[in-house]
Amino acid sequence: MVSKHSASTIAALITSRIEPDTAERVLDALRPLDGHLITTRLLDKLPGGRTKWRLSRAYGWTEIKNDAYVRSQASSSDGVCLMLVRSEASVPLDVAWVERENPAYFSGRRERNQRRAEALADRPMLTRLAFVMNEIEDLHAKLALAKATFQTFTEHDAPCGPDRYELERACGLREDK
Repeated sequence: MVSKHSASTIAALITSRIEPDTAERVLDALRPLDGHLITTRLLDKLPGGRTKWRLSRAYGWTEIKNDAYVRSQASSSDGVCLMLVRSEASVPLDVAWVERENPAYFSGRRERNQRRAEALADRPMLTRLAFVMNEIEDLHAKLALAKATFQTFTEHDAPCGPDRYELERACGLREDK
């Protein structure tokens, strides 16, 4: 068994998943604008300004998106899209509402990053997890080999070919419906 994973590789993976605080910095930039009408001028106050942010009004709400969000089609951890209000009209900004209605970027992100920090601090747990992940990968390799061998017995023109599906069900390769 060649160990691919270790506590260090697991820690590196978890560290790479730590979510940036971009939304928090945006919220801080919006605080002085609390109660002001939502217009494109608020983009000038955000980190990076108008060149990094877009204001859009559609589908009954107004939101801001950064270029990382738009370029990655919402898949980048640096991407941020915050709903500012459930209205397409130019209404006053309520920063507390923005934080409350976008929990994935605020309370959710804080909670996820806190759990990541706890995991990174528990080296014995990371070591145990690495061991289990290595076992899983070994079992997947053994299963792939067993499936390939099984297939030689159940190919279309093989003697057991006509009963392939039943044989797969019998050994757990195919689930009963």
